[in-house]
Amino acid sequence: MGRQAQSRAMKIGYNTWAIPRLPYETILPELRRIGYTAVALTVVSGYTINGEWVRNATDIELLNTADRQRIGALCNELGMELHSVVGNQNIIGDDAEQARAAMQRLRDTIDFCAEVTPPGQAVPVLCTGSGGRAGDFETHRDQLVERLGQLGEYAGQHGVVIALEPHVNDPLERPEHADWVIQAVNSPYVRLDLDMSHFMVQGYPLEQIVPRLAPLAVSTEIKDQRIRPLDEPEGWRVPENGSGKSTHPDGRALEFQFLLGGEGDFDLPTYLRLMQQAGWSGPVCFEASLACVRRPGYDPIASAAETYQWMRRGWEVAGLPRD
Repeated sequence: MGRQAQSRAMKIGYNTWAIPRLPYETILPELRRIGYTAVALTVVSGYTINGEWVRNATDIELLNTADRQRIGALCNELGMELHSVVGNQNIIGDDAEQARAAMQRLRDTIDFCAEVTPPGQAVPVLCTGSGGRAGDFETHRDQLVERLGQLGEYAGQHGVVIALEPHVNDPLERPEHADWVIQAVNSPYVRLDLDMSHFMVQGYPLEQIVPRLAPLAVSTEIKDQRIRPLDEPEGWRVPENGSGKSTHPDGRALEFQFLLGGEGDFDLPTYLRLMQQAGWSGPVCFEASLACVRRPGYDPIASAAETYQWMRRGWEVAGLPRD
């Protein structure tokens, strides 16, 4: 668990994925004011939100050398750990030009990680998904391993570790798939970004996933969530929040919602204790899903503040220090 051991406590962190319209000069001080002491900085190009293309204010293409230096300096000034950089790209894919563009974007993001590193802090890890769809594992796993190996070699030259995120309804939705890929790549520069929500909405228990995958992780994120059998009576959903469908390992059809902290069924204290038992001592960053961002009237800063209070209570119940 090499990189995580640099932190003496699990800091409470936040992923800027859910705050695409605000510049870093606003986001970082606001998150620190709320109480967060770690951040995952999302640098993807943008998102479609309620039919509108929204350019991400922290897209790496918008952040010049001065911005990158300022982000690192600002994190230091605020006493925040820049733990990870989220640069999701579709690594899997059979279109040669799209694959070339995705690989180049990830190499550019690796460069960004090295350039943005706050003085005195570890180089932030680069988080990305695999791309592809559920069912692509058997047909595209060798392609994924090959491309991850290439990225890992480039990342290693810059002191960056890639954190690959398993995701519901993608090729790495099963724990055995995530485990297999990391073992097959066999590089210290390619590990996991463990977002438990993607396993929990398939019905996997914390006690099964954390001991197996936490030792392979260099980054970890959480959401809150609700999950029900597909034939469950109406009335359990959070109104105006998006939902999705998944399949339980035993084949049952499920429906789920990714939610803000405190709105769902996630047992945060148990998760924290299990992560500690597995050797994790780095930040835990909350990621608000776009299913939440698309709610009418969504306020990213107010939502981050409410989520922080939920996380703080979770740390207290688990009996863990926050810093």
